[in-house]
Amino acid sequence: MAIVPTTLRIFLSLPLAAFFGFVGWMKASAPVATLAQHGAWTARIPEPLGRAVGVSEIVCALLLLVGLLPGRARIGAAAALVLITNQGVAAAVHASAGESHALPQNAVLVTALGVVAWLSRRYFSVR
Repeated sequence: MAIVPTTLRIFLSLPLAAFFGFVGWMKASAPVATLAQHGAWTARIPEPLGRAVGVSEIVCALLLLVGLLPGRARIGAAAALVLITNQGVAAAVHASAGESHALPQNAVLVTALGVVAWLSRRYFSVR
């Protein structure tokens, strides 16, 4: 196992898991008015769906961490791909609401998640 891919995957997965765990918790539990105040895209969709998105982000955050365990890289890759889809939807909602200022964050997250998914599949998946 190469040291650079391992270090990079850990370096990206840990803060991504922390970020999605935090924002997922907020989307799953905070009042919708608070979400709207902080620019959460889920404040613009039906509340039960927004809560489900939050729970899915928490689950994916945990799976990103599980993906760091030996032999579990595919789980981390799958979680990263689900979160890339999540960010695509988030970007579409932000763009439709005229919130172009939120799009660079989506792009950074998609890029980091893409690297995690690629590293997980390329260097760590059992073939």
